[in-house]
Amino acid sequence: MIKQILKDKRRKSPEKENADRLLSLQIDEIEELSALLMRRIDERVKGLKEVEERIDAKMKDLQRLITRAEEISQEAGPDFADYRAREVMVLASKGLRIDEIATILDLPAGEIELILSMQD
Repeated sequence: MIKQILKDKRRKSPEKENADRLLSLQIDEIEELSALLMRRIDERVKGLKEVEERIDAKMKDLQRLITRAEEISQEAGPDFADYRAREVMVLASKGLRIDEIATILDLPAGEIELILSMQD
């Protein structure tokens, strides 16, 4: 009797074979979908890495430009205040009055007075 039960267990019933076949098909389908999803994820990751590289390059360019702008701002440029004061002094040394200097240089008379008083 035990031998008969074991024989029966070894033999698959048609329902069990059908269920196994359906399960196998579903597993295959799941594996295909999984492979498809992994390919899509890999493509997205690759795209994101390219975007990240472009952003890094832009950040380096921006940092280089900021550094250059700081260097330029620190370089000694013409000092227009000194230039203006020199003009005022030259005109005053020629004997021009404050209102005449203000008109020539297109500056307020008070500013001319201030420059002259600071030079004394």
